[in-house]
This record gives sequence, structure tokens and C-alpha cells, in this order.
Amino acid sequence: MYWLCGCTGVNFSDWHFPYMMEVQQGNYITEAEFNQIKLGMSKEQVVFVLNYPLSQFLFTKNRWDFYYQYHKNNDLKKKYQITLFFDKNGYVDGINKSVDRLFTD
Repeated sequence: MYWLCGCTGVNFSDWHFPYMMEVQQGNYITEAEFNQIKLGMSKEQVVFVLNYPLSQFLFTKNRWDFYYQYHKNNDLKKKYQITLFFDKNGYVDGINKSVDRLFTD
């Protein structure tokens, strides 16, 4: 028994090749989680709220960087960086947040 399959009626221009996966990289942090971070919090309290950062500054243990990127169809949709600075006792004494690009769809 032989089967013959055809592709008549299929408009390949409607298909989006190749399929591009949605890629999320880094620490996903919601606005509510970020708003919980306050000056004077210990490193343990920060870890409880945000988890550990993907990157700790190599030359000082008093800086934690949280990065996040979201790509959809090979296009950067959202990107941000949150940097926390700690004093010599391990308490937050500086917070910096930069949002480069918001969701567009």
C-alpha cells in the first residue's frame, strides 16, 4: 500500500520559518518584588525576596547585579538591570534600577 501526500492549498508565505523560541534570560523580578527591597535590608532578606543574582561583581562582594532579557521572535522585548550595593556589614545602602525597553505587544 502506498500513500501519496501533497501540499496543495498550503500557502507557505503564511508560515513563519524558522520558529524562534521565546527566550528569557536572567532573574525575572516583578515590580511588586522590586518594591519590597528597601535600604537597610540584609543580604539574606534580599535573597528571600529576589533570590541570588546571576552575577556578583568580581572585585567586590558588596555589589549584586540582577539582569533580565526577554526575546520573542528574535526581537528584544524587555531588558532591565537592578544593582544593589551593600555596606561593609552586608546591608543594602544603594539601589539602582534601569529599564531599557518595555514590552511592546
